[in-house]
Amino acid sequence: MQLPPDDRYAHREVPQFFVYVRIPVARHAADPLHLREERIDQALQAEGLGTVVGWGDSLGERHANGKRAATFMRVDISVSDLPRALALLHALLPALEAPPGTEIHYHADGHHLCDAIHDQGWLLAQAVPAVRSGSHPTI
Repeated sequence: MQLPPDDRYAHREVPQFFVYVRIPVARHAADPLHLREERIDQALQAEGLGTVVGWGDSLGERHANGKRAATFMRVDISVSDLPRALALLHALLPALEAPPGTEIHYHADGHHLCDAIHDQGWLLAQAVPAVRSGSHPTI
């Protein structure tokens, strides 16, 4: 007699999507303790949508003296529900005083897309040129 499989120990893989947020450094100066990353992580976890997996500065163009200054603060995020996570970030980032020029990068339907804050609000699902592409749609 064969028993039915015990489903209590089955591994259910939930797709994980990689998202990153780029916040212009000019505004980053007002967040020396990196509280934005912590608030983003708390909000995502509270909704069961994901977590911040890392953060750091993105360097700009090289100056004549060879040095490169930070131009963006980058927050790397893993999410399980992309549409809900994007909606949360659209509401949360302005509340965290993320300035115009802040971008959310993600992949959808095989395309690298970007949502960006402008003076009039969010510009959604903009194609990112292949030169800037390079992150993976899932992790």
